Amino acid sequence: MIECTNAKLMKRRNRKRSKKRFLSFFIVVATVAAIFLYSKFFIAKNIADICADYTYSYSAASVNQAVLGAFSCGVTYSDIIEIEKNNTGDITLMSANMVEVNSISQKIVTSAKNNLENMLDAGIPIPWLAFSGIKLLAGYGSDVAFKTVTVSSVQCNFDGKFTSVGINQTLHSIYAVITCDVDVDIPLDKRVETYRTEVLISEAVLIGKVPEIYLNGSLFA
Repeated sequence: MIECTNAKLMKRRNRKRSKKRFLSFFIVVATVAAIFLYSKFFIAKNIADICADYTYSYSAASVNQAVLGAFSCGVTYSDIIEIEKNNTGDITLMSANMVEVNSISQKIVTSAKNNLENMLDAGIPIPWLAFSGIKLLAGYGSDVAFKTVTVSSVQCNFDGKFTSVGINQTLHSIYAVITCDVDVDIPLDKRVETYRTEVLISEAVLIGKVPEIYLNGSLFA
């Protein structure tokens, strides 16, 4: 009888131990999962968002500097667009000077990429409290230089817009469209941010009828 009672007590103790072990294991797993999820969806996201905001400002500044530098030599509308007219003054042919366009595009791409890389090399300042994952505290604390943002690619294309400004008068505006792809690579959050900047580089009022083929198309296709 005593042996039977002892056996029952041992079984109960083993069950309690098993339950405690399972509960301890569950608590550890739940804690690790909670830390991982909080780090990924709050801390990492918070840091990545700050990096993206700074990179957007850096991208815009880099592009503007690059465009100013590319046109500092005094490129005019006539350097980019060639126009032919008939005897009545109507426009019969418009074409882009692709040699000049490609030269300007290459200057802008090279300069913008170098400018952006130089800005990112110094690191993006992340306040210490941003690592808490709480957005309200993200702007407080000493800054930590984050250097995990890199330039993936920079592209430059040209686009034009025609606007009627009077009888047989058309305003032709030419824009440089610069696209910067930037890799934001931090633990638990990796993303590619794309920044598109459109800058007016030249415009002119065209006198005479402009063929529909130019009004509805692109000279830089």
